[in-house]
Amino acid sequence: MPSHPQAFRAYTGTTPPRFVNEVELECARLLDYYGVPWAYEPRTFVLERDADGRVTRAFTPDFYLPEQDLYVEVTVMRQSLVTRKNRKLRELRQLYPGVKVKLFYRRDIERLAQRLRLQLAS
Repeated sequence: MPSHPQAFRAYTGTTPPRFVNEVELECARLLDYYGVPWAYEPRTFVLERDADGRVTRAFTPDFYLPEQDLYVEVTVMRQSLVTRKNRKLRELRQLYPGVKVKLFYRRDIERLAQRLRLQLAS
């Protein structure tokens, strides 16, 4: 993924975000466009540990929106391939019942951008 030197106005983190894919970048641009404060991957939730206490499975949502107290996961996978990610989200909700998390698919971000007439990178 190429680096993106762009400064974000609504970003609440201390180090520049390094996005995994273009959809995450577009999501960040949408949040910034509307002045919604956000952080990128600020917390990892432990889902499972081995007998020695080492983390064997964890989940790190892509964004955190502090004003909404909401974690957002963005996926570029086709919906038919999202089963594992959905399972992790269910586990996160069971283990951390007070945590709000929402999954957005690529098509959700694309539709929103079209509605707002924002130019997304291809």
